[in-house]
Amino acid sequence: MFDTQIHFQDEVAKQIQANLQGYDETVEQFIQQAVAHELQRRKPKDLKAFFDALQPLESFADIDAVAYVDEIRSTSRY
Repeated sequence: MFDTQIHFQDEVAKQIQANLQGYDETVEQFIQQAVAHELQRRKPKDLKAFFDALQPLESFADIDAVAYVDEIRSTSRY
């Protein structure tokens, strides 16, 4: 685990303490969750990168998606 020291302005520290009132959570846990949330929020919103990173389900690994869709379209219900 990475260990660091963080300094907060007094007002921010008071807000953190006030936010933790009534919760069974430490300042350390609160900060870890806040950082994890921010990292999740800042994930790349690049759609191409998202699709490039996608992996097919194992059950579909050997299926050509374009051919599959074309086959479905060729058997129209009309």
